[in-house]
Amino acid sequence: MRPSLESFADHEQASDQRAVARRLLGEARPFWRQWALVLALVLMSAIAGAGAPWLIGRAVDDAILAGDRRELTILMLPLLGLYLMSALAMRGQIRVVGTVGQTLLAGLRDRLFGRFLRVPLRFFDRQPVGDLMSRVINDVDTLNQFFSQVLSQTLGSVFALAGVIVAMLLLDVRLALVSLAIVPVMLLVTSYFGRRARVVYRRARETTGDVTAGLQEGDSGGREAQAFNRTGENISRFRERNAANRDANVEAVGVSSAFAPAIDVLSTLAIAVVIAYGGYLVVNDALTVGVLTSFVLYVQQFFRPLQMLSTMYAQVQAGLAGAERIYAILDEPAEPADA
Repeated sequence: MRPSLESFADHEQASDQRAVARRLLGEARPFWRQWALVLALVLMSAIAGAGAPWLIGRAVDDAILAGDRRELTILMLPLLGLYLMSALAMRGQIRVVGTVGQTLLAGLRDRLFGRFLRVPLRFFDRQPVGDLMSRVINDVDTLNQFFSQVLSQTLGSVFALAGVIVAMLLLDVRLALVSLAIVPVMLLVTSYFGRRARVVYRRARETTGDVTAGLQEGDSGGREAQAFNRTGENISRFRERNAANRDANVEAVGVSSAFAPAIDVLSTLAIAVVIAYGGYLVVNDALTVGVLTSFVLYVQQFFRPLQMLSTMYAQVQAGLAGAERIYAILDEPAEPADA
């Protein structure tokens, strides 16, 4: 016996987060030329990000502490060039990825609509029309941030982290190891919140579909409800669905709002440790002030992509939950052709 459409969110294929993520990435494969351009722009941003703190450290040691205005001017010109290069690369990323993302979303809506026209009629007997509308509109819209921002920013964060780690190791191995000591704790925190977020965001998407289905039923069946004196019962049922949706979204916001501050605390702790240990080395003439300044900037840059990813974490989980519901419809077998 085929599983009911109401249980699609629990379908083995759709419920596998990694399978859903792979399918979403597969949607972007035809645009490989645009992604190659995005990758080049991401590399430009990473180079600029890794070079700027090094120049600032040199400016402190060779120009500011030495009182050399000419050297300071010489070092500030390439620093300005790096910041301009980073800004232009970021603008290009946003433009290219935004265009690709909107094209992908339009294609998903077309495929969903086409699937609705090919499924058996009993499909609509068991599945509320409002929930189907929610999948085409609300669930597809949750993928907007995923395709428009998350993919490019994830690439940018990975390359930025790699550049910062290499720069720190080349600058001073001791401070680099101290800075990276906090990473295992951060991975544990991310894993914990990841498990919680997957559950609550799937529930939020499901309750949103229930609310949309309730609205559609109430609007289309208003006359029947009044004729059979079911107005009060329908209002009570909608309030229950609305309350469930509210509670699910409040729980989802609670998870995401706890994740970002946890990353902030770890970031602040890492900076404090670097300043304390680096200050000790400076006092004992084992390190220069410029190198310590560069390291503080590098640590901030190291955690900035992670902080950015933490703010996008809610969008990722909401997008994957919406994608599960979308692929559940797209995987529904079509009506067999007439003989």
